Amino acid sequence: MTYDRSEAELARTLTGAADAAPPPVGDLLAEVHRRRGRRTRRRVQSALAVAGVIAVIGGGTAVARGFFSSGGGEGQTLSAATATASAGPTDAAEPRRVAIRPAAEVWPAAVTRIPAKAADGRRYRPVTGLSATELLLIAESSFEKAGRLEVYDTAARRSTVLTDIPAPEGVKGYYVQDVEAGSEYIAWWGETPNNSDKWADFWVVPRAGGTAKQVGQVTGDLSEVERIGVTADSVVWSVAGGGIHRMPLAGGSPEKIAGTDGLHLMSWPWAVDVAQGREGEDEQKNQTKVVNLETGQTTEVNVPAGVEELRCGPVWCFGEEKNQGNNASVVQRVDGSDRKGPPDLSAWGGEHHLARGFGLFQVSGVVGRDARGEEIEDAQAPLAAVYDPVTGTTAGIGRRDPSGVGGYGTGTSSSPTSVLYWDEGQRQVEKCRKVDATSVPRPPGAPVPTGKVTSCTTTVEGGGKEYTVVNLLAVPPSE
Repeated sequence: MTYDRSEAELARTLTGAADAAPPPVGDLLAEVHRRRGRRTRRRVQSALAVAGVIAVIGGGTAVARGFFSSGGGEGQTLSAATATASAGPTDAAEPRRVAIRPAAEVWPAAVTRIPAKAADGRRYRPVTGLSATELLLIAESSFEKAGRLEVYDTAARRSTVLTDIPAPEGVKGYYVQDVEAGSEYIAWWGETPNNSDKWADFWVVPRAGGTAKQVGQVTGDLSEVERIGVTADSVVWSVAGGGIHRMPLAGGSPEKIAGTDGLHLMSWPWAVDVAQGREGEDEQKNQTKVVNLETGQTTEVNVPAGVEELRCGPVWCFGEEKNQGNNASVVQRVDGSDRKGPPDLSAWGGEHHLARGFGLFQVSGVVGRDARGEEIEDAQAPLAAVYDPVTGTTAGIGRRDPSGVGGYGTGTSSSPTSVLYWDEGQRQVEKCRKVDATSVPRPPGAPVPTGKVTSCTTTVEGGGKEYTVVNLLAVPPSE
């Protein structure tokens, strides 16, 4: 797949893919988030393969609903004007609404709007917050092609260029992957994801800005970068097979940090024993320890029975509890204390950790069923929510269209980001048509269908002018 294509070409390609997509297995939001890979390139490839058509907001994590061909509609919704289903019979009891307020109401100082593009037309991709009023942004020279780093001051309403992002000389098909903000430097790494080379490189620039410097290059297993960190004197990174390495900013050979076999970087100096966002056998594993690489201290995780995919930071853990076939979100401290199950939050697969110990959860919006057993969905429910485990505060993220679809983005920093964002002006429009049932892909050996089915595709209209941004660094401290 070529990634330098125009957005119009990309949209055409995805629209065509949606018509041929099979019915989803399970929930689309879950599938999209479970397929978030270790790298920006792989995240995009996987999401497109699952969703067919998906609203990618500035290159961040996108979520959506209703993009697959199916044999029926998407169910009923509650609109703002009525508390009953929009069509068909309902339960005698009035369906409840999702009780999650928008982030702008919960944390007004943390929500702002920024331009979606730079003055020269380059599209912004938020990375993370640098302070309560400063946002680190990538300005893309083309689709997901990083051109420069900028800092946007939300108080002054202006941006400052930190540095241009060069490609290493003589390297074709180079793409910047994750960016990481340290206390003194901003670092990033890049690779050539569309060929078979096992190669990667690392770059840094002072937080005050300047000329970017290539720290060094790695090959083989050392190039299977998961996450990076940056200290006053080194770039650090973990690799797919486990183990954490460092390379001096002044240049030199990489070295493995002693005692890090089987560990994966979360956010320097913290490491864990289960890779974040890894597919396959690691996906269901529970994390068992958190390691401080500066002090060498190891803290064991108290894992309750019946919990899966427990992932912990220095203080808080997020996971899923299997209860009679229903998955419920679980939040607790590393030692097992303060355990709770926040209502209306779904612990679907994906990365739950955000900066400052906040958790990110999906919100299904389903609030009941009608007399026929069809789901009734609250169309005003947010797409996702940020959860503060200290206070129990929940803040809604994103905008759900009346049809139930929508999208939001998470900052593309290597460490858990402090930024979430979406385009309020964007609308996802669903168009449906009747097609021959035999044209819908089916599993091998499945009976050949007959008759007509409804095939729907969703396209994005409007938007592109500004993003609504939630910067968690501007949320008042709670602990």
